[in-house]
This record gives sequence, structure tokens and C-alpha cells, in this order.
Amino acid sequence: MATTTQETYHEETRERYGKSGSLAEGIAGGAGVALAILGLANIMPHYMVPVSTIALSIAFVFEGGAVAGRFTKLLTESTRGRYDVSGLGSGMTAEVIGGIAGIILGILTLLNISPAVLMPAAAVTFGGMLIFSSGISARIDELIIGRMTEDDVFKDVAREAISAAAGVQMLFGITAVTLGILSLVGIAPMLLNLVALLGVGLANLLSGSAISSRMLGILMPHERTT
Repeated sequence: MATTTQETYHEETRERYGKSGSLAEGIAGGAGVALAILGLANIMPHYMVPVSTIALSIAFVFEGGAVAGRFTKLLTESTRGRYDVSGLGSGMTAEVIGGIAGIILGILTLLNISPAVLMPAAAVTFGGMLIFSSGISARIDELIIGRMTEDDVFKDVAREAISAAAGVQMLFGITAVTLGILSLVGIAPMLLNLVALLGVGLANLLSGSAISSRMLGILMPHERTT
């Protein structure tokens, strides 16, 4: 009985953490988009680029935590509690590592340390993270959907939404990498960096873990009641 109560407590804690992480990710991503737009409007662009980079980096850190949490939950259910897998999902994901790197690059740029190199490097880093993480998040969602007992129509809708989200994220990632490289070779660096950051922020808002979590949240209550 105590074990069941403890498992229920951990489950509720993970759900609360996932919801708060998705909210924080959306807020940080939205802040990054707003700052990039202000920079494109020629409002202190030299400051908006690094500050937007820091905001988007924070969003990636939260996204990495959300992905790791979902992985832990899925693995725990798959092993039926026979093994303690809590440490596996808390490992450093690509989003967390890239987010920390982005924060460092943004701070160094604010200190005026090689901004012409560090800001394009941040854009390339963000783009690479989007490309790398799009497939991982989609696979985890596919595994979760496969475990549901819902009607095939619901599963097909969820799979289509997740596939579209992953495709959009991949597209934004390739765009950010391309713009970062062009900026690095000296082609309109300020403009291209801001556009790259805007695209990365939109990718976080439109196709990040928040949207897939909402889609799965619609289906999961049906799963619990069956």
C-alpha cells in the first residue's frame, strides 16, 4: 500500500513538473521571439541578439528537462516498476547541453567578446539542436501513442500532428544553420542572426514539446478511463 502511495506521489510530481516545464518553455521562447522582433525593428539590435539568445537557451533547457521526464515516465511504465530508472531520464540531453552553451555564448556577447563569431555560432548550435531533437521527441510520442488503447482515428490524428511538428522543427533547424553560416562569413550578420533567432523561437512555440504534450494530454484522459 505504501509503495502504491509513493508511486502515485511520484507520478503526480512528474506531471506537475512537466506542465510547469512546458509553461516555462513557452514563456522563454515567446520572450526570445519578442526580442528578435524588436531587434528587427532596429530597437537596440546589438543588445537584442544576445538577450534573445539567452532567452531561447533557457527555453531549450526546459524543453530538454521535459523530454527527459517523458522518457523516464515511459521507461518506468515499460519496466512496470521492476527497476529504478529515475536517473536515466535526468541525464544531459542535447537541448540541455545546447541551452547551456547558448547561455554562455549570449553572456560573452553581452560582454562584447567576439560577437561577430559567437552569435552565428549560437544560431548554428540552435539549428543543430532543432534538427537533432525533432526526431527524438517524435519517437517518444510515437511510443506513448502506441501504448494507448484509443480508437485508431485518435492515434492517426496524434501521429499526423506529431509528424508535422517534427517536420516544421527540422525546417527551422536547417534554416537557422544556413543563416548562421552565412552570417559567419560576413553576409548581413546582424539581420541574419535576428532572423535565425526568430525562426528558432517560432520553432519552440509551434512545434516544441508543449504542442505534443497538449495533443497527448487530450488523449491520455481517455486512456485512464478505459
